[in-house]
Amino acid sequence: MKKVSIITRAYNRLEYTTKCIDNIKSITNYDNFEHVIVNNNSSDGTKEWLNWITGSGIEYFKHVKPLHYDVNLGDWGGLLDACKYVDEESEYYVQLDNDVEINDPEWLNKMIYLLENTNYKIVQLKRDGVKTIVSVNNQQTIKYNDEDLIYGSIGRPVACFMLTTKDFKDLYPKLKNSNFHNGKTQLSKELGGTIKLINVRCNIMDGYDNGKHLNYIKYPAGLVYNGKSVIQEFK
Repeated sequence: MKKVSIITRAYNRLEYTTKCIDNIKSITNYDNFEHVIVNNNSSDGTKEWLNWITGSGIEYFKHVKPLHYDVNLGDWGGLLDACKYVDEESEYYVQLDNDVEINDPEWLNKMIYLLENTNYKIVQLKRDGVKTIVSVNNQQTIKYNDEDLIYGSIGRPVACFMLTTKDFKDLYPKLKNSNFHNGKTQLSKELGGTIKLINVRCNIMDGYDNGKHLNYIKYPAGLVYNGKSVIQEFK
């Protein structure tokens, strides 16, 4: 089983991060992964909570690997810099927004399968709960066990996507001066396009809220441990 590095950036909004970590651990049936949390200089207890769970020895959190920064590198900067610190055996690199919830236990298996059995080098999941749905081109089907995986090409990846760690590291010098949106477009262009896996879905935790920026939307505390909200531990 090949090693997968899942990269999630966090700037405050600990309620996002706890729910994201809990979702990935509880839904994923692929065990050889690390969940790298890039803490972009949060001030809301994110650092303390991450250090607590990783130092606790609790088996549930064994996949979590925090990276703490004393400056905010942003989404793109955090995604780029994390590639320096992933496990040396990592073969697949996943970008996962911390407000995205995965719904399919086989999500990693299916994304890897597409990368290994098509000519595309970036695959992303279908995302629900957004204002604009991007239609795919060139829709195709491939068999995975007894299931049809339906996919098609799109302009650039968003929210949750996978490529090989080698491809990402090789392109690092070309990408480091880009911003998040331009960087993803350039990444897709350099690797010959992106495919969206239509029938493997993820969703934005609270959905699109009539144009409001996410900073104005309050998310619930997602994870309770020993009967207490983990959000309250460090307030």
